[in-house]
Amino acid sequence: MTLLPLLPLRRLGLLLAGLLLLLPVAQAHLMLAQRGTINLVGDGAFMVLSLPVSAFHGIDDDGDGRLSTAEFMAHRKAIARAVEQQVQLLDAEGPRPLEGLMLSLDAPDDHPEAPAAHLVAMGRFVLQAGDSPLRFKLGLFGNSAETRSTKLAVTRAQRTESQLMVLAPTEAEGALFPPASEVFASFLRLGGEHILAGPDHLLFLFIVLATGWGWRPVVLALTAFTVGHACTLTLSLLGGVSLPAAVVEPAIALTLVGLALFDAWSQHRGRQPALLTTLSLVFVCALVHGLGLAGALQETGLDNRFRLLSLLGFNLGVELAQLAVALLVAGLLVVVRWLKGRALTPQTSTRLRQAARWLVLALGAAWFVERVISIP
Repeated sequence: MTLLPLLPLRRLGLLLAGLLLLLPVAQAHLMLAQRGTINLVGDGAFMVLSLPVSAFHGIDDDGDGRLSTAEFMAHRKAIARAVEQQVQLLDAEGPRPLEGLMLSLDAPDDHPEAPAAHLVAMGRFVLQAGDSPLRFKLGLFGNSAETRSTKLAVTRAQRTESQLMVLAPTEAEGALFPPASEVFASFLRLGGEHILAGPDHLLFLFIVLATGWGWRPVVLALTAFTVGHACTLTLSLLGGVSLPAAVVEPAIALTLVGLALFDAWSQHRGRQPALLTTLSLVFVCALVHGLGLAGALQETGLDNRFRLLSLLGFNLGVELAQLAVALLVAGLLVVVRWLKGRALTPQTSTRLRQAARWLVLALGAAWFVERVISIP
């Protein structure tokens, strides 16, 4: 069940030796599903890659989402063509040649003859002399959520360097060992995306902005939030401190409930709490949010060569995204006031604050219940 073009014996030996270096990462399976490795050794890049059957068209004859031995043998040439076209290692001159492509079914451990949901592709990309920047491009993703991303462990034997790369349909190409500036820019963008795409983080910002504080306390609160989750990010990613997602996700929902109740209590008292008290509460909540961000960042992969720079870029991206959201909300309030021709009355401001608080409280409680129920 392999496809192996004829190669000179020397190159064939190098290919097999390189692949043997990679195979210890596998146990009963040749490669964990949705995982891969690329090992740069001399003038070759040795690849082992797990690919979902649903990424290929016209090979699953019975439509069961798996590939039998008969289906594999009938379509192996088409599979090989798809891999050669959609799995590429590129340098400044374009795609590098892929030698000795070998394909195998990755059947279940307890039923080796059963149809497989994944294939394993192994081969060697031929590299040119010199240090031309390399990029890996993947165009084979499945049709289910768990097959829409692939993790690649990249190593370079000569310099004992390692990198974790995560590819998805929206970001199907990544640089191998990019320079420090590119790493910083990538994690800066990633930090901003995690805030803007995370409903719980956005809702936390929403309740902070809806409390009626002045702009200086708001900026200090957002900074306390950044410092808080930066602490747990650092402890988690560099110190190994972590909690399971079954604990962290409900706890994040509880921070929304807690902050909304704190705001209700403050308004009931008729005066704002001390700034230090508020900042301390935001900081504690941010410690919890940081554990959730750490999990997301670990899924993406921290660049081992520039770990501190990666963390700095990520946290700066979070802070800039928060400030952008705050400025957007402030701008909307200015527009509302301009349209009304006068400042908002205290009664209107109070009603808006109460509406925001109850919205956050209801959503936070609903998320908490949902996340607790979903715990296996």
